[in-house]
Amino acid sequence: MENTLPVALVLSGCGVYDGSEVSEAVGVIVALSQAGIPYTCYAPDRPQLHVINHAKASETDETRNILDEAARIARGNILPLAELDVSRHSAIVFPGGFGAAKNLTNFARAGSQAELADDVRAAVLPFIQAHKPVVALCAAPLVLGLAAREAGITGARITFGNPSEGKAMAEALVSWGQQHVETAVDAACVDEHHRFITAPAYMYGQATPAEVFASCQAAIRALGTMLGHTTTAA
Repeated sequence: MENTLPVALVLSGCGVYDGSEVSEAVGVIVALSQAGIPYTCYAPDRPQLHVINHAKASETDETRNILDEAARIARGNILPLAELDVSRHSAIVFPGGFGAAKNLTNFARAGSQAELADDVRAAVLPFIQAHKPVVALCAAPLVLGLAAREAGITGARITFGNPSEGKAMAEALVSWGQQHVETAVDAACVDEHHRFITAPAYMYGQATPAEVFASCQAAIRALGTMLGHTTTAA
C-alpha cells in the first residue's frame, strides 16, 4: 500500500559553503514533486556556525540563523526542526552542502570525533528506530553515519561517492563502524536492511548540474520504491 505521509526535508541553511547546497536541495524538491511524494521542510532554529561570502569564498563577521536562511529555499514554507514529529512523516531526507558538516554536525571542527547537533540527533534517531527511510546526499551522509553509530548500527552501506574526493569523510565513516561504498555520480547507494539511501551529488566536484540532478533523482527513485510509491521521475 502506498505511503502518503510527507517526507521530512531537513535543510541546513542556504549556500554550499555554510548551509545546504542549493542545487541539491532544489533537485531533491523537484525529484520529490516528479515522484508525487509530498514533503515538509524543516531546519534548526539557531545560528549557523559562520557565514561565508560565496563570491569571495571568505568568512564574514555576520551572524545568520539556519532556519531563516533555509526558508529562502523553502519559499518560506518551513518549520523549526524541533517541531518534527516522526509519526507524521514517512522518511527523512538531508540534501548536502557544508552545512551538514558545520550546522547539523561538528565534523568541520572535530573530524572523526564529530557528533550530531542535539536537535538533529533528536530528529533523525526516531526515524532509524522506527525503521523509516533516511536519505542523505553529498556531505549529509555524515549525519547518517553518526546517527547509525548512535543507534548501535554497524556495517551500514553508505556513500560519499568517490572516496578520493571525500577521503576524510569516508575514513571517518569507516571509523564509525560503517561501510563506504563507492558509487557513481548518477546512482544511489541503497542499504535495504537499514533503509538507508545515500547519493554523491556534488561530492564529485566536477559534476555538472545535470549529473547532480540525476543523483537527486536516483535517491528519490530509491526512496519511492522503498515507500511503495509509483514514481514518475525520469
